[in-house]
Amino acid sequence: MGLLFVSCDLETSGNGDLDGYWQMSQVDTLATGGVADTRESLIYWGIQGNLLQIRYSENNLYLGEGLLFRFEKKKPLLTLSSPMVHHLYETDEPIDDVEVLKPFGIYRLEEVFSIDRLDDKYMVLTNDVLRLHFRKY
Repeated sequence: MGLLFVSCDLETSGNGDLDGYWQMSQVDTLATGGVADTRESLIYWGIQGNLLQIRYSENNLYLGEGLLFRFEKKKPLLTLSSPMVHHLYETDEPIDDVEVLKPFGIYRLEEVFSIDRLDDKYMVLTNDVLRLHFRKY
């Protein structure tokens, strides 16, 4: 009987619907009410465990690089921290210039988003500047 309980003990991240691969589909600018369709920009957030990877493309070709973050999800907040540039064949580099992150909707080296919506198809995150809309892949 004890073996049955041990064999059924699966590791889970506890992230629920947050885990997965998300495409950024729209960005709303809070100050102006502007809306930008970002589906063509091919920005993806991959979330698993306590890591978030942002992948993007140039000319529809992935560069093999991306951005890595640690994150913490505590309802209703998602906090990103420890940003790094992830190189495919070289050592990852810490990011200390927030300008590198702004094209991805991140305006601080430790960014806090409000989780406005999170289900198995859509995610909406809001910081002080933007509202980011994602669809799950």
